[in-house]
Amino acid sequence: MSKKNYINNLKFSLKAATYMSFSICFILLNGLIPFLPIPKLFTIENITHKMKKWDAYLKLRKLK
Repeated sequence: MSKKNYINNLKFSLKAATYMSFSICFILLNGLIPFLPIPKLFTIENITHKMKKWDAYLKLRKLK
């Protein structure tokens, strides 16, 4: 694996992990305090949309 591919993979992984970590925090907080709204960016619907987008990106990268 070239250094460029390694760095791109690391950036992608950190971006996905950070997003998912924030999402988990907001969902857990909403579980403890139900009247506290979840920001639209971190709703289950948006998480699903982002994961499908990431999956398509990863599949496209494998084809290259």
